[in-house]
Amino acid sequence: MSVSLIKRDIILALRSGGAWLYGLFFFGVFIALSAIALGGSHELMRPIAPALIWLALIFSAMLSFPSIFSSDFDDGTLVQFKLSGMSLLSLCIAKAISFTMLSILPLIISVPIAALFFDLPAHVTFACMISLCLAAPAIAIYGTLAAAILAGRRSGGFLIVLMTTPFLVPLLIFGLEAVSDYKAEGLGALEFRVLIGLSLIGASVGLPAAAAALKAQLE
Repeated sequence: MSVSLIKRDIILALRSGGAWLYGLFFFGVFIALSAIALGGSHELMRPIAPALIWLALIFSAMLSFPSIFSSDFDDGTLVQFKLSGMSLLSLCIAKAISFTMLSILPLIISVPIAALFFDLPAHVTFACMISLCLAAPAIAIYGTLAAAILAGRRSGGFLIVLMTTPFLVPLLIFGLEAVSDYKAEGLGALEFRVLIGLSLIGASVGLPAAAAALKAQLE
């Protein structure tokens, strides 16, 4: 069932006229404006480039969080899912996976292009991509949780930012530390394992909480 839901979300996104690419557009604009603001100096940009890339991805993901459940809630699809006896936990899992594929994966693939703006060494670019890949499940799950809590609210975008920020800050901190320690310790750096742990915690706690929140919204 989750696979069919993921396929459905991907098909609907591809038919939406490119709305799913808004986050990617914001990511590119953020990176370009950061490079311009720093005067295009590689000496100034290189030390803070990983932080800028991480922030660009997090802000872009936040921009897309409200859309996780909004269209299905508005047209009654969520109610139909519940009446059909579908597990809301399976629905939340499918939504988190489809969000990762549609909104986060394109951003991670774009990291090497962003690295060109900052003249990042290859090992730093690779470390950024790995750290973002490990954090992607947690980012998607916390976004799914916030979207489930605020499903149906017309002005929930700002509240979603407030709700997800405390969960995303640890990912940002450990993600940047992982990039910093990669050259010395490689993929065995403690921070990479912490990112994996944070994603596992998100999956074990955030997904059931999202399902419970969605159930409360539909009652």
